[in-house]
Amino acid sequence: MKTKKPSRIKYWIIILIGYVAIFLIGFFIPIAYDNVTHKDTQTDMVADNVSSSSNHKQKSESKSVTTKKATKSTKSQATTKTSQIEVIAGETGYAIATKYGLSVDELQALNPEVDVNNLREGEMLTVK
Repeated sequence: MKTKKPSRIKYWIIILIGYVAIFLIGFFIPIAYDNVTHKDTQTDMVADNVSSSSNHKQKSESKSVTTKKATKSTKSQATTKTSQIEVIAGETGYAIATKYGLSVDELQALNPEVDVNNLREGEMLTVK
């Protein structure tokens, strides 16, 4: 009794189905991953906005009691508050600027001695 060989058409159909399955998996996994991580960042941003808006309301209520001079001095102190950070390997000027709510030009203005387009690990930067 001889075993039957599968016909060539069945062989190629199975190969084709395998390629389609691999393509679909490779195509949809990054999309699903992006949707999951994107929702997380949106949730974090909404939570940050809610907490900052409640803090802003509390600050605005207390500022209404103060005079204009006190308000001006408070604003000038808040804008001049800076800190030093150390550049980590692989960080870019754009990434650092967005992390601290600055534009690349503002970061460059705060650090005129450093080229923010060519940062090196261990360099110290001034940020707001």
